[in-house]
Amino acid sequence: MIGSFADQAAVALEIADRRHDAEEVLVLNDRDRIARDLHDVTIQRLFANGLSLQAVLARLADRPEVASRVQGVVDDLDGTIKMVRSTVYALRERESPGGAGLRAKLLAETDRAAASLGCTPALRMTGLLDTAVPAGHADHLLAVLREALANAARHAHATAVEVTAEVTDSELRLRVADNGRSIAQDVTSRSVLANLQQRAAQLAGTCTLTPNQPTGTILEWTAPLAADE
Repeated sequence: MIGSFADQAAVALEIADRRHDAEEVLVLNDRDRIARDLHDVTIQRLFANGLSLQAVLARLADRPEVASRVQGVVDDLDGTIKMVRSTVYALRERESPGGAGLRAKLLAETDRAAASLGCTPALRMTGLLDTAVPAGHADHLLAVLREALANAARHAHATAVEVTAEVTDSELRLRVADNGRSIAQDVTSRSVLANLQQRAAQLAGTCTLTPNQPTGTILEWTAPLAADE
């Protein structure tokens, strides 16, 4: 009887493992389909709409107010395209369990913060974060993001957070904006700012906290990149 029970239990565990593997395959296939549709359809349509509006701008030279509004829409479309591209990358990055690049680590940090925030921070990543950012800069960036997200959850009580990580040829930038209680002047905020400014100073960079509108706080942290890096 014991042997029979053990055999049945082993079969049940194997069936459960196979079912779990099948569900994971379905999820990964679904993510791949969504990422492909976003890239091949949504981004192309947004890009085409932006080109159409830019063509209209040439005909509005005598109507500067209207031209300014159209240009604002074009800029919004450009920002939306960047966000969609980041989403596509995030979907594909989560399919790679062994991802160890900076992008994967940024995704992991925002995912972990969701438990304490009650929401998953919106993440936008721009530039060659995996290849153009030195290891020391990446470590500081992740530490700053971790502290900023913890602060938004514990002290600001934010319900929405937007994170932007960007690297150019000369600079690494991080922006964390929340909609919580504005803490730009309190003691906790000054202590957090001092820690983050110290990290920035070690890399000859800067760190600032400013009020968000209509409420909340914006943290902006930058660090220059040496020419040879």
